[in-house]
Formats: sequence, C-alpha cells, structure tokens
Amino acid sequence: MKLWRVLISLELCLGLLALVCLSMAVGSFSLSGEYAAAINSMPLMAWLREVPFSISWWLWIAVVLLALLALNTLCCSSETLWSRWRTCNIASLLAPQLIHAGFLLIVLAHLGSALWSSHYSVEVGEMTLAALPDGSRFGIASISVATTPEGMPVGFSSELAPDPNRPEVRVTISPNHPWFSHGFGVYLKQAEAYPYKRALLEIHREAGAGMALAGALLFAIGNVQLVAIRSKRQDSKIDS
Repeated sequence: MKLWRVLISLELCLGLLALVCLSMAVGSFSLSGEYAAAINSMPLMAWLREVPFSISWWLWIAVVLLALLALNTLCCSSETLWSRWRTCNIASLLAPQLIHAGFLLIVLAHLGSALWSSHYSVEVGEMTLAALPDGSRFGIASISVATTPEGMPVGFSSELAPDPNRPEVRVTISPNHPWFSHGFGVYLKQAEAYPYKRALLEIHREAGAGMALAGALLFAIGNVQLVAIRSKRQDSKIDS
C-alpha cells in the first residue's frame, strides 16, 4: 500500500527531522521579550495555552512534526519486526528497535514534562522556611555570597535544612548543585548580601525525567550494539 510505504520510509523521517530543525530555528530567532522569558519559567503546554497563536505557531508546527515522526518510528519498527523476525538474528533485529524505543520514550518524557511539570520561583532570606509543592517544609539556614575586593559578586551558595526539626542536618546548594527531595529539585538562581541576605530559589518537578533517562539509556545501548554488529560484519568481510 502506497500510504504504508510512505509512513515507513527513511525519506519521511529525514524530511520531518529537517522541518523540526527549521521550525525550531525560526522560533529561536523570532521569539523575544516577555514571551521568551516565560517559556523557560512554566510548563510548555501552559505556555502554549496562554500565548497567542501568532507568537507560538512555530512550536505548534514542531509538536505536530514530532508526532508524525513518532508515528513514522512506530510504523518502521513494526514493519521491521514483521518482515525480518524469522530471517535476522536476535541481536541484529533488536538493536534498531532499542534505538527507536529510546527515541519514543524521550518524546513521551518531554510530553509528560510539558503537561505535568511544575516550575515556580520563591525569594527567601536567612533563617526562614520555604515549602515544596507537596507541603513539606525546609529551612534556609544560611546564604553566602562571595565578592571581589571591589564588591562584585563572584559566587553564591546556601545551606538548607531539609528537616526543620533537625536544623543541624544540612545540605549545601549552589547554581550547579541543586537539592532534590520528593521528586522536586531546588535550584539556587541568585543571591544578594545587601541590604540583607536573600536568595532566589527555583523549585522544579520534571514529570518525565525518569522516562527520559530510560530512553537515553536504551538509545545509547541500541547504538553501541548496532556499531558492534556492523564492526563484526566488516571484519568478517575483510577476513573472507
């Protein structure tokens, strides 16, 4: 069937990938102002619902293209399994399917994060309490800001007390070292020492993080397995 041949074709896959890259490039250069700032501070689907279509059209196109790419991947995998499962050895058959499965899991992970992630900011001071979205509280024991002799900030960190009832138990966070608890990540985005010590925390929950990790592992394993298989075939050709 002609439609099926199109759905499983490599040409469709490459064309969709090129269009996704093009739409994302257009969005990267055209998006600016408050909408550009907001896209990184809220779940993607919430951003799409609130932003006018005249601003977000390129991202809607990218979402549709990714859905078509996922459909192409599913069709390609089913065709390969159906047509080759009796003629190929299991390793050669499964390696591409692991790559496909990894890609699909990554797409689903991003969809899950776009739908169900949470992301908000809170300003805190020393010796205050803050709360995670699930209601659990933690304390801000200290805020440290390192400065040059001229007074320019060069680094900052904060000590958190995960259990306010045990303030002696602390964890240290900095811009590249967040604290994770109950599925939430607490990130230190900014800190100031004057007029009083205060910090800006971002609290994230990425609903698709676990699925994305599983997809990345499957994708990597599939690629390594495929390279090993092709290397063995090349060696056997040389020997013959």
